[in-house]
Amino acid sequence: MHSLNYAVMGNVVAAERAGRPSVFAQPPQHPQRPPGVPMRARAAFAAGRLAKALDREMARRAVA
Repeated sequence: MHSLNYAVMGNVVAAERAGRPSVFAQPPQHPQRPPGVPMRARAAFAAGRLAKALDREMARRAVA
């Protein structure tokens, strides 16, 4: 029965003899944000500020 490890072992031995790695390390890929996120975030922030201002006004009217 033939083993498939000889090809891998041959590459490793050749890389060791050449003095360079057989597989070069790559930096991890950062996930990309979907387009349009900042605009939605700004809209949500503005809506939250508006709701907070309206709620404060309603609370002021209820107390007064």
